Amino acid sequence: MRTLISAQALKSELANPDLIILDSRFYLTDLDKGLLEYNKGHIPGALFVDLHHDLASPENKLSGRHPLPSPIDFSGYLQKMGIQHNSNVVVYDDMSGAIAARAWWMLAQNNIDVRVLDGGISAWQALGGELDTAKSSLTPAEQPLDISFPWVVSEDEVLENMETEAFQLLDARANDRFEGQNETMDALAGHIPGALNHPFSTNLDGQGAFLSPESLAQGFKQFETGSEIVHYCGSGVTACHNVLANLSAGGNNKRVFIGSWSQWSKRMLRLMSEQQN
Repeated sequence: MRTLISAQALKSELANPDLIILDSRFYLTDLDKGLLEYNKGHIPGALFVDLHHDLASPENKLSGRHPLPSPIDFSGYLQKMGIQHNSNVVVYDDMSGAIAARAWWMLAQNNIDVRVLDGGISAWQALGGELDTAKSSLTPAEQPLDISFPWVVSEDEVLENMETEAFQLLDARANDRFEGQNETMDALAGHIPGALNHPFSTNLDGQGAFLSPESLAQGFKQFETGSEIVHYCGSGVTACHNVLANLSAGGNNKRVFIGSWSQWSKRMLRLMSEQQN
């Protein structure tokens, strides 16, 4: 399974008729900014993909902030975008893969050849890569894909794991959020009991590119106890960055508790309310 592609390699593949480039720039505090940035300039031929609308379904009172779309809805979206099993997909953002990894994770588990542009749009521009302002045309696929999400871990599985300890939870958020010292997104601060912390930023070098496979493997080594690692974060997005890094390092820990802390904290609030009543 492929994970990353360099800007230089992407340049050499631009003429590939099966290449589909996805621009996944997204900003949690300004949901319109991603498309605005795309319109200002994107890698030639790139299609815009919106995390909030295309890679997630609406949040509800029991879900995390970015629950997965239904398989039927995601299949229809991929068909509209022209993505098929013979497609060669490259996805990028401007946050060192923090957003692009979510698209990669959703596609990779459906046997679609997909890679994240290492270093994102900045790496492309550093190589002298041009940006285009024209909206890229869509050519829908003739047939929809059969979609499923076998790499998803549910809240019930996390609850069961409290007793069985079948897997080790690994939190991709920054350490201060993990420790409950700085929570600006969710009503409660802290982390899921038993979880360990591996901020996704530790997968990166100082220039926003991924570390070498050897360095990535060293970073995950401390969490390898013989049990499977299940990733989570705030809303099932940057957790996918840890999956991408783990697989790039030769690991095989693909599963994500997609509801993550935003879903778990809602559960805790419900329990607290029930106890007060």
